[in-house]
Amino acid sequence: MAIRTGLVIVNAILINVAFLSAFLIRNGTSDLSLTFQPYQDCFLFITAIYISILAACGVYRNRFKSSWELFRKTSLGLFLGTLLSIAFVYVFRVRWGTFPTSVFATASIISLLLVYKANRSILRNAKKIKKAVLILGDGKVDDIVGKKAIVERKKIHQVRELLENITADEIVISEKITDIENLNLLLCLAQRLKVEILFSPSVYLELLPERINGNSNIDMLSTFVGKQSEVDEFLIRSLDVTASVGIVILLWPIMLVIALLVKISTIGPIIYKQQRAGKDGRVFTLYKFRTMVNDTQKTSDLEPAKENDPRVTAIGRILRRLRLDELPQLFNILYGDMSLVGPRPENLFRVGEHKALRGLRLAVKPGLTGLAQIRSFYDLHPKHKIKYDYLYIQRRSLWLNIYILLLTVPVLVSKKGW
Repeated sequence: MAIRTGLVIVNAILINVAFLSAFLIRNGTSDLSLTFQPYQDCFLFITAIYISILAACGVYRNRFKSSWELFRKTSLGLFLGTLLSIAFVYVFRVRWGTFPTSVFATASIISLLLVYKANRSILRNAKKIKKAVLILGDGKVDDIVGKKAIVERKKIHQVRELLENITADEIVISEKITDIENLNLLLCLAQRLKVEILFSPSVYLELLPERINGNSNIDMLSTFVGKQSEVDEFLIRSLDVTASVGIVILLWPIMLVIALLVKISTIGPIIYKQQRAGKDGRVFTLYKFRTMVNDTQKTSDLEPAKENDPRVTAIGRILRRLRLDELPQLFNILYGDMSLVGPRPENLFRVGEHKALRGLRLAVKPGLTGLAQIRSFYDLHPKHKIKYDYLYIQRRSLWLNIYILLLTVPVLVSKKGW
């Protein structure tokens, strides 16, 4: 209670400081009495509006799982407070006078900087910004929870204990689920609770016993992993389309030259087409510039290319080294079959043969690049690539996608990853 009261008092002061600063910026200091006159009669009401809206938006709650959550709520509260204050001043303009909307705009920016910074400092010192994580089992979870994250960890050993801890922000599964009843309960929690359920990559390959592997509930559970809100999904898709169109426009002369070189260098089609497994196992046709001798393409699905592979053409070797053979997949992204970032799409044979490539890995669209590609070398063992894929799927977001895309360029230049 004392912390909330302190936050309200500090915020009220800072909001007024922001408005006074905005008036000074606009009107100068030549006559302070005239400069602040429009604000003197109504500042108490405006302050009350802002504090009420901030409270309604949850700025004064007991705990925040991250600084980003605090920033989002503070931004929303100040934005709505500004709109309501503008309406208030307009309605009562005859009694109290009015002042330019530009003052509100300037004050909202200043108040966001001041209020967020002050609240973050106070709450961090009071240890009120921390993530509550429930860990089911005794497995290692540092790779998914984060060693440096400000978290409050609590270990449990039965799925039913989750019902007693519904205020957690994340649930990390670090041991095998041994029966259908627990699996169904976990599925129910994923549907009903506003909480993330994450699987430790180190145990996922053996998460479920053989007798229930392939059960439809597992496919249902996987739909909740990697899934974002409609707004986030829209933003991720917008990034995919915008960036893909931009890259195509920028590189179309290079793509045209590559097409001509592939055509005149060896007999066969310019574009190599292959069936791949996409989101939820949906089959789509993947496009690449052909890099192998034409009569070996039919068997290349079963035997991936290796370093100094004799099936790869001279032009194909250059394209593979620079990853330019992947450029036609930009059209797969525009068609909606792929995303810029995600697990690399697997061919149908390997998905059918290896259970580890099914389930959670097919919960999101495959990508042109991914976490495994920027963190590891080309010949990294498949099981280690899968671990990186699981980490990405369970932390998938617009900002993570942007981060991976930014790191993809230096990785390509250094000829690592992929």
